[in-house]
Amino acid sequence: MNGTEVSSLVAQRYEVLTWLMQMTHQQKSAVEAGRMNELMHLLAEKQQPLERLNLYSKQLHQAIQDDPETRQWVNQSLRSDCRRQHEMCEKMLVDLMEMEADCERQLEQSRSRIEAEILRSDGAKQANQVYSQSHHTSSTGGQLDLSSG
Repeated sequence: MNGTEVSSLVAQRYEVLTWLMQMTHQQKSAVEAGRMNELMHLLAEKQQPLERLNLYSKQLHQAIQDDPETRQWVNQSLRSDCRRQHEMCEKMLVDLMEMEADCERQLEQSRSRIEAEILRSDGAKQANQVYSQSHHTSSTGGQLDLSSG
């Protein structure tokens, strides 16, 4: 693969990663605000760019196997720019992974909080039912004899 092709792949990868970063910021905002419908929409929308990122990464991996010294570049400036953009891509990829992990942690915490609320709610409901049943039984059940005798 020549330098122009590698540069084009790196540029396409950079573009997709930039788009994914924007979408992941929106995803993080949706998670923090508990907007699950928006989150589901964003996750579905991210599938296509993730597939493109995977394709570009595979193609670049093939290019990495070539000897970089034999790769033909139009000029050194293009080669330097490509290297810089590739480094930015790698940083964005790390940042994306961290943001995704943070979103996952927040969702797990939210799920745990909701589970605890449901358990408390169920416990209160059961206590209310027991109280209701005992109150109903004592008011319609046997009578207490308070006469002295």
